[in-house]
Amino acid sequence: MTPKEIATQYEAKVFESLDAARSAGFVLMDAVSPRNVWNKASATSAIVLDLVRRKAAGEVTEIGIVIEPWSVAGCFVPADAIMPAA
Repeated sequence: MTPKEIATQYEAKVFESLDAARSAGFVLMDAVSPRNVWNKASATSAIVLDLVRRKAAGEVTEIGIVIEPWSVAGCFVPADAIMPAA
């Protein structure tokens, strides 16, 4: 599976840049720079599964993934954050 397919499977929002995630009100996690496509999918899977666990525990309300050409990072909206009205 591709990183986007993994994110879609777990209902994570997909962002193309760290700034886009920040401007949407998400808190960023550390970025990972995998060496190849397979490692990028593996890193995405690990990040998303950690976020899914945190969402199930009630720590976060929304989860996302930032997929850039040479890195991938998780992002989330904390449970205690108030989202601005759209």
